[in-house]
Amino acid sequence: MSEPGATTRPAVAGERPGMWSRQGPYLLDWASFGELVADIAAWVREDDFRPDAVLAVARGGLTPAGFLTCALDVPVQHTIRVRRTADDTRYAAKQAPVVDVGAPLALGAGDRVLVVDDIVGTGSTADVVLAHLAGAGVARADVRFAAVVRNHRSGYVPDYCPAVIDDWIVFPWETDRESTTDCRPFPATLRTGRR
Repeated sequence: MSEPGATTRPAVAGERPGMWSRQGPYLLDWASFGELVADIAAWVREDDFRPDAVLAVARGGLTPAGFLTCALDVPVQHTIRVRRTADDTRYAAKQAPVVDVGAPLALGAGDRVLVVDDIVGTGSTADVVLAHLAGAGVARADVRFAAVVRNHRSGYVPDYCPAVIDDWIVFPWETDRESTTDCRPFPATLRTGRR
């Protein structure tokens, strides 16, 4: 029961109750980002998963995908754009994910693909990317999904994800366009071990 006079924040489309603690965003610095993506690379190697291609989910997945393409010595990187928000403001309302590809991906049956995104919020982006790959003939058994972080309320858990968060996160490549004055440092305690 809420206290008298308390106001309830309206639900935001695509958001799950309790997704964001709203205590202030986390600021992920470059060093911590490097450690998280190195964790992903190590886990991919441990699984002996050898992708033929890395598929970056634009825009957020571009930087970690580039790192993983090099670290795993993958010969090809593709990009797929999935639009979920109208803008990049904090806690922006979500819409149904829309896959936006300029040309068909040169991927098909028999290709092993590592899909890379920066964050998994609800899992709906992962769902549409995996469906898109299936439509191209890529078998689900040949796909692994990696994200730098995931929201603690996400119904989807990526194959590789080294950190779980309870609030918004500002990635190191976003600091030029987003204020960081109210951000909290990204704590090492948010890093998870291999699940």
